[in-house]
Amino acid sequence: MILIATFVASLAVAAPVRHRKRKTHHVTRPAAVSPVVARITLLALRREMLHDFLVETGTQAPAFTDARVHDAGGLAIGPTLVVVDFLGSPVVRARVRNASGKPLDALVIARVRDATGTSAQASTWIEKLAPGESKAIEIYCPGPMAPASVEWTVTPL
Repeated sequence: MILIATFVASLAVAAPVRHRKRKTHHVTRPAAVSPVVARITLLALRREMLHDFLVETGTQAPAFTDARVHDAGGLAIGPTLVVVDFLGSPVVRARVRNASGKPLDALVIARVRDATGTSAQASTWIEKLAPGESKAIEIYCPGPMAPASVEWTVTPL
């Protein structure tokens, strides 16, 4: 009996003790968003939702279509569709294509005129348009008017 107790004791002392490492649990929290960024994001989302609603409900009436393609400083603009929204403001939609051999950053200005000569202008920025690449643009003009023509100006940046 003593021999068995000695044998068990020697096994207990000789056997290495395995220590179990505790895994630390790290809680990751999303980065805090400032109230200003959250407010701007909310306003942008509301604007997009309003735009989608107005387009779906058919609140825009076509004013005219210009099928010509205008060459303006390496940028081909056209065909152009001008519609009037429910407030009476013109919305200009066109396709722009980089006709130059290098990437293009440009400020595109649309000047809309009505039959009486009154004009309004609005602009958009086109960033890094690759050679031969095309893009659809949509420009909102301020103020109500009955558009009759549109003129384009391009300023390379």
